[in-house]
Amino acid sequence: MGSRRDAIVLVALIVLIVALALLTGTRAQGGAYDPRPSTYLSTPLGARALIETLRELKMPVARRMEPFVDAAPLQGPMAVLAPSMDPSDAEVHALAQWVRGGGTLIYAARAAGGFRGAEDALDTLGLKLVALGRDTLVMAADVRGAGRVATAETGRLTEGVGTVDGFRRGFAPESRSLRGATVLAASQRTPVVVDFRMGKGRVIAWSDALPLVNGRMKTSRAATLFVRTAADAAGGKPLWFDEYHHGFESGAGVVRGTVRFLLGDRWGHAALQVTVALLGLLLLFGRRFGAPLPPPPLRRRSPLEHVEALAGAYQQAGARDTARRLLLAGLARRLGRRAAHTPADEGAMLHRLAAHPTAGGAARALEEEWKKGRGADLLVLSRDVDRYMDEVKQT
Repeated sequence: MGSRRDAIVLVALIVLIVALALLTGTRAQGGAYDPRPSTYLSTPLGARALIETLRELKMPVARRMEPFVDAAPLQGPMAVLAPSMDPSDAEVHALAQWVRGGGTLIYAARAAGGFRGAEDALDTLGLKLVALGRDTLVMAADVRGAGRVATAETGRLTEGVGTVDGFRRGFAPESRSLRGATVLAASQRTPVVVDFRMGKGRVIAWSDALPLVNGRMKTSRAATLFVRTAADAAGGKPLWFDEYHHGFESGAGVVRGTVRFLLGDRWGHAALQVTVALLGLLLLFGRRFGAPLPPPPLRRRSPLEHVEALAGAYQQAGARDTARRLLLAGLARRLGRRAAHTPADEGAMLHRLAAHPTAGGAARALEEEWKKGRGADLLVLSRDVDRYMDEVKQT
């Protein structure tokens, strides 16, 4: 039994792990706490609404699911939205070289906060982040009230934009790339969206990806500014979204991308720790400690219990006379005599049994109880009949 239960628990754990992987990497709206701003995800922190908006506007889009090095050449313009997995040093260098050579990069910053890859990318782009207020550096699942409002600057690409909401960070004034940059939006004089040259190439940098995620797109009014700048940068060419650094690899599928995210990113490590804790609780609740208790022995009813139940039924039905008659008829049959048909015959039979020289106390007790008439206890009569038959067998 134990091995069968363990097998069931093991199968349940496997199903749970697969379900968690699918929910984390699915393109459906499951996994509301997936923090990746991926265009594959419809979660509140995903960015599928952004790519669907561009498609509705007939702007060509594509996804890159390869690293920036040792893969196909970079194509642009390239949109890198707060990469969930740290690009390697070689990738950061290759991306910078590509931009300096004439490429166009749309980059939404990821909070540095100890993430080496995020710090390297920002430093290479000549940018530094500064908190606009209380900055937890974490994209919470409920993103409706997070961030500050930024005002769009006057310009060709910002006409009619007004304000953009949801910026938790801006670019520090000492950022070297701000010299000569075009500020597209600022929050309390802190730039949050800038456009600047880098070598022969161009960088459009967002200090925070939060205004661009699914949960904020409708209220942040960031879609207009992003679409205008992206269309201006693309010039009719496809806009490529980096998905490799959100865990999605070419030819690998959603599940493998999720595994890469879980194993290669700190968010993934946290998700794995929570999963292991839940699985440990499941094992703890499903495991029995010590040997199982033996089942209680089967308890059979005694003949006396059946008699008591039958006597109670006769008493409730008001059939005491019938019960007495049946008891004495059964006694006569067991003695090989003819059954009595009247109370007088019953009394005569019991008197003869009690007067017999070999009769014991059971016969006299049976006669005395019978003489009580309707007041006789059926259970006592039944017991006296059994006692009398035991005495007869012993003589």
